[in-house]
Amino acid sequence: MLVHRHRHAGSRTRRSRGGRVPSPVGRKPAAELLGVGDVVLEIVSGQRGPRAAGAEIVRRFVELHGRRVSYLTAGDSGPTILLIHGSGVSARSWVNQLRGLAGAVRVVAIDLPGHGESDPMRHASVEQYGGIVANFLDALGTGPVIAAGHSLGGAIAIALAAQRPGAVKGLVLLASCAKLPRVDGPGERWLAYLPGPLRKLVFFSMAKKILFGPGAPDGAVSLGMQELRSCRPETILDDVQAAKTMDLSAEAARLDVPTLVLCGSKDRLTPPALAERLSQLIPGSRLGIIEGAGHMVLLEVPERVNHEILSFVGSVVALADVPSCPAVGDRQRRSLARRLLATLKSVLK
Repeated sequence: MLVHRHRHAGSRTRRSRGGRVPSPVGRKPAAELLGVGDVVLEIVSGQRGPRAAGAEIVRRFVELHGRRVSYLTAGDSGPTILLIHGSGVSARSWVNQLRGLAGAVRVVAIDLPGHGESDPMRHASVEQYGGIVANFLDALGTGPVIAAGHSLGGAIAIALAAQRPGAVKGLVLLASCAKLPRVDGPGERWLAYLPGPLRKLVFFSMAKKILFGPGAPDGAVSLGMQELRSCRPETILDDVQAAKTMDLSAEAARLDVPTLVLCGSKDRLTPPALAERLSQLIPGSRLGIIEGAGHMVLLEVPERVNHEILSFVGSVVALADVPSCPAVGDRQRRSLARRLLATLKSVLK
């Protein structure tokens, strides 16, 4: 287990007169940084979005056993990275990664059943979600992917790799764990007795405090809470139940793929201790703690997350990623691999 820590600027941004929010890096408007303007609006409408960061984000659909599954995709070359979102959100939560990674790799972000634009499915377990994602990859014909999962999505990525080892050649687990500690206290019980509107108000207020670090940019909080409010209430309940009952400790211990575990130092939902435990379970995994970031690390510090993902992809890419055929000798395959690595390095600069 290799541990490294990163710092990021954690001061809260302030709205300027023009309605533009300074980004954590430089002074880009929030819409440009987070995709909360035209890009996301185009994504939601299911139409082709405008070019952003050199890539188009496109919504597509595939049918699995009579159920329509939605996904977002960007980039058309290089290794395929599958992005699996967490509880109560959708593929839109990965908009920064879709935009930021597509220059070097092909990015696919799935809407799990009941989330985003995908058809609903009740009471799915983490293992069932893993099977659905495996069928999704089969339908797309992606071949082996690097699977990145956030929160519950990280557990689903572990389930996917355990069920279909040949489908996954690398894992990135953000703000994830194999098993949640029991937290069924009096607060959870009295919340159930509140009137509907008040319960909703208290829930979202608590969620905002738990999900984001103390210095999270306003745009990140806005997009994250918009995602949560857009999710079906029954889906959120099912996700919570799936998270509370999951135990992937044995599956994690049997993993045999390169794995990067990332966690924010201010994560209140899956704190660093759980990330450390997960990294200890997975043989040969690397652990990265991002100072100051909360549970929604992918929204709070997207540049850092993108950098970590691309660095990890560069370490996973090998000659095996280059198609082998009689017409392509070893020297030519090495040349192709070097060109792919050079592309990754250019994006990291």
